[in-house]
Amino acid sequence: MDIAEFSTDDDGDTAGEAFVAVVTAETVSAVADPLRQVLAVTNVLADSGLGAAERDKFVRGVADAEEMGVNTAVGDGGTGRVGFGRSPGDVGIDGAINYAVARGIPHFFVDSFVSFGRTHGVIADRIRELVEGDVEVHVVSQGFDINRENCEHVLGVLDGLDAAGLELQRRADVRDVQRWLPETAQAGRPPLGYEKVDGELVPGPNIEDVRAVISMRLNEDINKREAADRLGVSPRTIGRAVDNCERYGLEGEDTEE
Repeated sequence: MDIAEFSTDDDGDTAGEAFVAVVTAETVSAVADPLRQVLAVTNVLADSGLGAAERDKFVRGVADAEEMGVNTAVGDGGTGRVGFGRSPGDVGIDGAINYAVARGIPHFFVDSFVSFGRTHGVIADRIRELVEGDVEVHVVSQGFDINRENCEHVLGVLDGLDAAGLELQRRADVRDVQRWLPETAQAGRPPLGYEKVDGELVPGPNIEDVRAVISMRLNEDINKREAADRLGVSPRTIGRAVDNCERYGLEGEDTEE
């Protein structure tokens, strides 16, 4: 079943929390570990609600079914779509990309670059399509995000490898891409309230608003959801900001609801 077969016409609110995740492996048993890792990252970055118990249950279900080339809805409210198969074609990678772009899905997770394709050129084309559609790509095994800020650095490396021909491609594993990138292009998204200027992390225009809201959260004047609503982010983002409150010149401990 292709991810594109999910309807793109419903009016459900998917902003901020929706995601697509794609994992490829040769066998059902081999898909378990990367699938579990990808689901864990969706919990951090997309606030999917897939805790350890939920992830284990899902992966066990995949193993018990012994079926590849399928996708299913997961996460809080079913806003996530997870596809897994033996190859990008098996999982319907083009349909997954079209689905994410058409729906304005903010997050697209893959276990590795090879889930996009077998050649550097194909991988670059598919990443570019997502990023140009305002979908952020998360390559879990390499541990970095690809967005409008660093996309051209990543694609420049991939395009260069593709143009260099088969000999270099044979010697260069696509997993080396991160090592070849400039340090500023390897970094993930800036912390809440910050932005990057010429590769440097600097306070953003809303830093005082962020500091005020995090202070209120630390003092338990508001809960995590209320803090998230005030700043237009997910509760998970608020949690990370509270965990790093010293960045905002604050002290304290977060209290879970």
